Amino acid sequence: MLQVEYHEVPSEAKWLIKQFETFQLNEPCLTELFVPRPDISIIFHFKSTPHLVNTTCTPLEPFFATSVVSKSLEMQMNGPMDTFVVICKPTVFSRFFAIDVSQPNSQCITLPQELFYPVWEDLAHLSTAEERIIYFTTFLNSIQTTPYIPDIIDELYDDLIHFGKNTLLKNIMSRFPVTDRTLERRFMKRTGVSPKTLMRIVRLDNVWTPINGSTTIDYQKLVYDGNYCDQAHFIKDFKSVINETPSRFFKRNLQLIKLFSGRSK
Repeated sequence: MLQVEYHEVPSEAKWLIKQFETFQLNEPCLTELFVPRPDISIIFHFKSTPHLVNTTCTPLEPFFATSVVSKSLEMQMNGPMDTFVVICKPTVFSRFFAIDVSQPNSQCITLPQELFYPVWEDLAHLSTAEERIIYFTTFLNSIQTTPYIPDIIDELYDDLIHFGKNTLLKNIMSRFPVTDRTLERRFMKRTGVSPKTLMRIVRLDNVWTPINGSTTIDYQKLVYDGNYCDQAHFIKDFKSVINETPSRFFKRNLQLIKLFSGRSK
């Protein structure tokens, strides 16, 4: 059985971290979709590591960061599994750690070994999520000794998260005192995706995550809730991110997808 728990973030770490998650799995394996989410995750695997299911079934490293992927990925989780996940604001993560996250077609971001290997080793010896959260928070604030000051790319990201589901992109970007082209270029470098792609992910999150397996799908309501022009616009955006049609997706085990994708809270 796959068990996923969500943990609150200490106030002194909220400048970077949005949420902590823990994954436990005792079954031999589970395979399902990972749906894109609008953040970057630092992943620490202490037992078995999942695989990305493709032609080579690529195994994942013991620790790495996930990029903001633009399309769903099929993932196989293998037991026994003990995984600690740190959900981060992508624009702050890339700026704070000075890591380029804009590499095309890269789902995994290599973390600096000299910095993160000792962290992974220490976390592996801690037995509870609470101990790991305290350790990681202390680690962060030993590096960032002064308050983090957001810049305009951080502010653009926050606006897309909070207003992207019901506000036009041009209206969000118009409040910043630089050209749209400059904003897009800087945003891509700090998140790995364009503002338009991130907005699509945010809107689809708002549409599909409230749905459970027993819900009758009302597509007109989904179009309205997502602020889409019409059903054709909704289906086009859905396929561009989820990588399959809504009718096929909603026949899947949505609860398992939510667990895989960190959406069950």
